[in-house]
Amino acid sequence: MLFEFIDTAYSCTILILIIAGFFIRKANKKYVNSLIATANTMLIFYSWYLSYQFYKLIQFVLSLKIQIPNDVKEQPVEISWFHLKFILLIILPYFFLIKKIADSKILALIMLVLLQWDIVQDLYFNFIKTQTTSGVLFYMPYMVLYKILSFVSLFIAVYALLWLIKKLPHQQEK
Repeated sequence: MLFEFIDTAYSCTILILIIAGFFIRKANKKYVNSLIATANTMLIFYSWYLSYQFYKLIQFVLSLKIQIPNDVKEQPVEISWFHLKFILLIILPYFFLIKKIADSKILALIMLVLLQWDIVQDLYFNFIKTQTTSGVLFYMPYMVLYKILSFVSLFIAVYALLWLIKKLPHQQEK
């Protein structure tokens, strides 16, 4: 699917943009903030992708036609960090539609941590707790050039849309 690569591309892009925001001149900072707002807004597409994947999972489970015992139905549902992270990844991107926080670097870093939680957790165990872990597995995704081109095209389209409807941070009235 087209939007499955957004999390990886967002993670790389937002790091570069936030670091560039610290080293760029003040005159060009407004454009970097607009690019950050565009990258943040693109997470809405990833939210749709996650929702669709969740829908397909529910559809698959229902197609199995498994009978649930009565004692399991009466047990309370426990919400774990995985569930909370999944819900946050679906809901938080819609806050980027608010013009004042569209280019929020703090919320962007929170989304980055949520998207890359496994890497953050491995780094925590390796460096803070000094426990050995299995490490981080890096791989080259299938058809990576196609996915990069799709991401760049989508990024340009979202930037153009935000520019047309005047939702970019540098288009705010002063």
